[in-house]
Amino acid sequence: MSYMQLKITILTLHKKTTYRIVKYLSVNRKLISRLLYAILVIVAVSCSEVKQDYDFTIYNISIIDPVKKETVPNKTIYIKDGKIAKIEDSNDNHKSNGNSSIDGTNKFAIAGLWNMHTHICWKGDLNETIFPVLLSYGITGVRDMGGDLDILNRFKKQLLDDPSSGPNLYGPGPLIDGENPIHPDFSVALTDQNYKLILDSLYDRNIDFIKVYSLLSKDLVRQISQYSKDKNISFAGHISEYITPTEAAELQQKSFEHLNRIEDIRNDSLALKTFIATVKANNSWLCPTLLIYKRKIEIAQGKDLYHPLYDLIDEYLKNEWSQIKKKREGATSNPDKLEKLESIYKEQKELVKLFYKNNMQLLLGSDFGGMAFVYPGYSLHEEMALMQELGFDTYDILKMATYNPAVFFELTDTHGQIEKGKVADLVILNTDPVSDISNTLDINTVIKSGKIVKRQK
Repeated sequence: MSYMQLKITILTLHKKTTYRIVKYLSVNRKLISRLLYAILVIVAVSCSEVKQDYDFTIYNISIIDPVKKETVPNKTIYIKDGKIAKIEDSNDNHKSNGNSSIDGTNKFAIAGLWNMHTHICWKGDLNETIFPVLLSYGITGVRDMGGDLDILNRFKKQLLDDPSSGPNLYGPGPLIDGENPIHPDFSVALTDQNYKLILDSLYDRNIDFIKVYSLLSKDLVRQISQYSKDKNISFAGHISEYITPTEAAELQQKSFEHLNRIEDIRNDSLALKTFIATVKANNSWLCPTLLIYKRKIEIAQGKDLYHPLYDLIDEYLKNEWSQIKKKREGATSNPDKLEKLESIYKEQKELVKLFYKNNMQLLLGSDFGGMAFVYPGYSLHEEMALMQELGFDTYDILKMATYNPAVFFELTDTHGQIEKGKVADLVILNTDPVSDISNTLDINTVIKSGKIVKRQK
């Protein structure tokens, strides 16, 4: 075949092929339209995935997971609409997001910290002074342990409107105590006649749990326990003077504060063993607040307990602290008094070590507002440091301060860990808290509900 004949043949075939394609397209126009639409959808989805609009990212960060007891390096965290949108391995492309990125190189991310025993609902303007302090110290959640219910609900309304304006807040309103309350200003006196009316009134005003105190009769504690079961609400607080620690656990008191009354059975091995078993069986928790026992000794010794946060403390609280200092200072001149304080502190530490050894559920709290010279924010870090002094694993301490509160409040679907889909409550640290828990104070950035907090220095 000559070159010219070959050329004519190719052109003829080309025309026939073109004709067939055109004819096919005309006949199957609907099929082709669908095919093109599908291609366009795939391209659009691919482009949107590449150009996904995130609020900001944290790249090249090491994520600490105290539940798994691992630190995972070189991760990028994507924040969108207050949540963690995704987490992936870091690469050089993540560094090109400009102001919308945080460089996490040589830094560590932990979930937001919780102070599970504090008092911030006793004065209506503490949201203006205390909330910023708590956030500045990486505390994104608190359990208020007794205050004014109107103030509690007003603070919660503020946080509902702007979740980044303060820590997540749960509380009971007033303390529930016996006929002659220890703290009448923030307590409701319960009797056999009024208990149903009182509890109903609190429940109807959306309390998160019932805070029980020290002078409730055995029958009233039982009534509160039954009421809690009926309403599917927990009760927590002090162990009444009129029941044993084990009885309180049997009645399903959800948490025991300061370990009060538990020290009464510390030398009774059988009673202590029974208590531990009962607490575990009823899924109860312990919140030791060791710091308050340490602080009592320091006040008695006349130590200078000034901290720069003192200047931000409410004047009412300053006056109260001053009176307590005058009353308790100088115990060094009374060796018996100081020795007793030191003995109690030692016994409390031994109990906490025993409970940790027995895998009890522990919460961390500092009792700001309930104990003199316990400062907001900073005091939780002091409590964590005391746990490290007792020999606790630092991963476990971090778990107590981040994940355990989420378990306690049944929030593990949304809080407690740095995982995709959870609320972006994070603390970025400059140094590794696993090597030394005091590094939780070396804070670089706090993120609350997906927004970077403007921290107070």
